[in-house]
Amino acid sequence: MLDIMLRIAYLSAIGLSLYTSGWLLMKADKTRTTGALAACQLLIIIWCMPQLFSALPMTKGMKYLAYGISYIGISFIGPAWLEFAFLYSRRKLGHGAELFLFGISAVNYSVLLTNEYHHLFYASFEVAQVVYGPVFYIHMAYTYICVLAGMAVVLAAFKKNRVALAHIAVILLAAAVPLAFNLLYMTGLVRTGFDLTPPAFSLTSVLMLLAVFRYDFLDVNTMAFDKIFDSIAEGVVVYNRRDKITYCNGAAVHWLGLQTGDDMEPLRRILREKGADADCADSQTPVFTLEDNGERRRLEVRQYIHRDKKGDMVAGTIMLTDVGRYYQLLEQGRELAVTNQSLAIEKERNRIAQEVHDTAGHTLTMINSLLRLIRIGYKEERGREQDKLIEEYLLQAQELAGSGIRELRCSINNLRQSASYGLISQGVYQLAGSVKEFEVEVEIQGEDRQEYSHLSPVVYDCLREAITNCHKYAHATHMDVILKFGADSLNLYMFDNGKGCLHIEEGNGIRGIRQRTEQAGGTVRFISESGEGFQIYINLPYGN
Repeated sequence: MLDIMLRIAYLSAIGLSLYTSGWLLMKADKTRTTGALAACQLLIIIWCMPQLFSALPMTKGMKYLAYGISYIGISFIGPAWLEFAFLYSRRKLGHGAELFLFGISAVNYSVLLTNEYHHLFYASFEVAQVVYGPVFYIHMAYTYICVLAGMAVVLAAFKKNRVALAHIAVILLAAAVPLAFNLLYMTGLVRTGFDLTPPAFSLTSVLMLLAVFRYDFLDVNTMAFDKIFDSIAEGVVVYNRRDKITYCNGAAVHWLGLQTGDDMEPLRRILREKGADADCADSQTPVFTLEDNGERRRLEVRQYIHRDKKGDMVAGTIMLTDVGRYYQLLEQGRELAVTNQSLAIEKERNRIAQEVHDTAGHTLTMINSLLRLIRIGYKEERGREQDKLIEEYLLQAQELAGSGIRELRCSINNLRQSASYGLISQGVYQLAGSVKEFEVEVEIQGEDRQEYSHLSPVVYDCLREAITNCHKYAHATHMDVILKFGADSLNLYMFDNGKGCLHIEEGNGIRGIRQRTEQAGGTVRFISESGEGFQIYINLPYGN
């Protein structure tokens, strides 16, 4: 019964060692530390394999051969474990030390192979009984020393790095388990034909791997890349030099139905049919449309080729990026640009219309007023003084017409500049002086400065429109204009003694005054009652 259990233990040890070695070679970082631990596991496998046949009927030669194979693992496990311990502790054995340590193991193994000539390793070697010689005990002591030294090196590194006490306990346990089992076997306390040390070493390796090293040997990049590539929106296809797909993430599987191990030719054929050749230069980015559950996807194709030093292709990667959203935004951007252009054209059209209305309305109103005065003058008795006055009115009408034409041209070409008006008060006095049919009285409060000249167009246009409306609708004989310069803003007050109105309707003129004022960051109020004239209050901040 015990022999059966020990056979199961050996098989378990072989299985654990094979699993550990495979896991290290496939999942772990490709470093010397990983290689050293994998070598230890392989030596344990070599140690265990012949032991499975030791209980079977065999000749002396067969048993000696089994021992010879098994002792390849036994002889070199000690220095291999010590080498691993140094590498894991981020220390390095010199080449001389490595040659010395493995040289001792090689000498011990050579003594085993030549035992028939000197009987130093086995004093007696028979099928029924094996008597150990002095070199065997030297070999075992050397193996113990290497294992204990390796544990001491790892333990010292753990203490230096302040590793948790539980990890230190595992290290001590890992050292004690194989040594204890080996002592039980060597002293004969456990009478069996099987050496218990290999299963103990296998168990120790698993303990070290799971409890102590944890993620130290784990290739985090390899594990993370799979999850990252599966979570990204782009499709990723990797293929080798034999044109076999070695990896494709979830997006590539969903879009194209690809699987790892497929040939690349079907994918290339799909791309060629869609007009997106995957063998184009890396700098080109062809785009094709793909139907996906009723949704049209636009995929951009990029190919990257990895070559060796000779220039031969080693592997290739194809990236499929869903650029449908980009093209959608691009189209929306174009539509928005067209809309903005239409709005800009409409805004400019409205500006020109307002400028033409204000300029033409004021100019024609003033010319009409002058023509009325000229007609009155012709009806009266004419003398030198009257002729001179009529000539002056005609000259003013001509100047108004020329000025209006210039302003219309500037308005259409958007050439008006506030600097052309100079001080605000200059434009106010100019407008007031051009009115002939009624009196315009101007009062300036505060100091007009050049830095306020950016408000000249606003004040000028608002006053001009107020004068035009007074001419056309108010039938006033007097108009007061007060320009008050405050600390942070200026106030413009305009009053006339016209007929007024009960309800103020915002036509083009009043609307233009409001728009200009609000665009300059100001406020405006219109007040009127029937028979009490019309009042306009404007406040304009100086701003910057």
